[in-house]
Amino acid sequence: MATMATPEARPQSPALAPAVPNFREDERVLARYKSMIERRIKDFASEYDNSVRRNASAKRDELQEELEEANAEWNRRTEALEAAREAYRKLYPHHVKKTRVVEPSVIENMKSLGAANKLYHAAQDAWKAAENAASNIRRIEHNEPQVEIEMQKALERSPQVVKEVTTSEKWLAEIHQDEELAGVKAKVDEINAERESYAERLATGRVSNEELRLRAFGEGDIKKFQMPVSGVMFLRIDQFGPDAYVILRDTRKQLSALPYDRRLENVFAGVFDFTRNGKEFELRRALLPNSPMPLTLLEHFKKCSDTPEAAQEAYAAHQEFVHEKRALETTPVNELDEMETKAVELLVKFAGED
Repeated sequence: MATMATPEARPQSPALAPAVPNFREDERVLARYKSMIERRIKDFASEYDNSVRRNASAKRDELQEELEEANAEWNRRTEALEAAREAYRKLYPHHVKKTRVVEPSVIENMKSLGAANKLYHAAQDAWKAAENAASNIRRIEHNEPQVEIEMQKALERSPQVVKEVTTSEKWLAEIHQDEELAGVKAKVDEINAERESYAERLATGRVSNEELRLRAFGEGDIKKFQMPVSGVMFLRIDQFGPDAYVILRDTRKQLSALPYDRRLENVFAGVFDFTRNGKEFELRRALLPNSPMPLTLLEHFKKCSDTPEAAQEAYAAHQEFVHEKRALETTPVNELDEMETKAVELLVKFAGED
């Protein structure tokens, strides 16, 4: 049995029912807002990922262009080197040994009036230029795998970057410039403000038992009891101050409530059908489909549980509720609610006859 508030005297005269939020609609709004935010975060994460890959691709293209130019430059300098070596070889073949050139002697340089040195240094300079060109190629080729390494590191950091950005006030302010998102956010703010106000009133004891009940029923999707309905069982009792309500469940898993009446204790172990006979309603024990056998509580739990094990566990726990000794007062029915009044009358009559 769930106790929801400390006892409070019952009002002597009816009052306007407290305003209670539409919790189902509120949850839809909250879920929609969450989904919209998640979608934008996902879009940002995807765009960030694409940006990292685009940057890497741009760097690869840039390096490829550099490599092509570096190779072209190496080819030009290699040709210049061969030309310089060949010019030196024509006059001093004994100073050109495969890829190495030897400096001319002083006499050779004097006889040539310095031309030998010029040819030698031209070949040396051409060789250095070709070596620099080759070094540049190796540098570019070394940078190519670095692009992949840097991209992978950026992708690994992506979740942290996305989290930092999408939780920042700047980013949140930017996405809420969208009119649709801003409208849903305004509703979310209203919902949160109402809940904060209620929590404050609850903490300071300014919430009536009636409002407690209405909010609890609203949050738990507990409907007003309606007939006809099949496969109804007594699930639990919720108490709000001095008032107690029997929470019923049908085989569709829909919850409903009726004021507690101590005379109903005798039928807590049964499952019932409320049927219509012309203009009147009747109550009878629920039966198994296509069978004269009664629908038991265990069978009811099997219909409302995901697994047989869960049904057995719920049934065992419910047996404690059925056999519990309670000292609750009968809660008056709402005399203006004919459906509620008739349902309690039928149950009390059945309990007396059982």
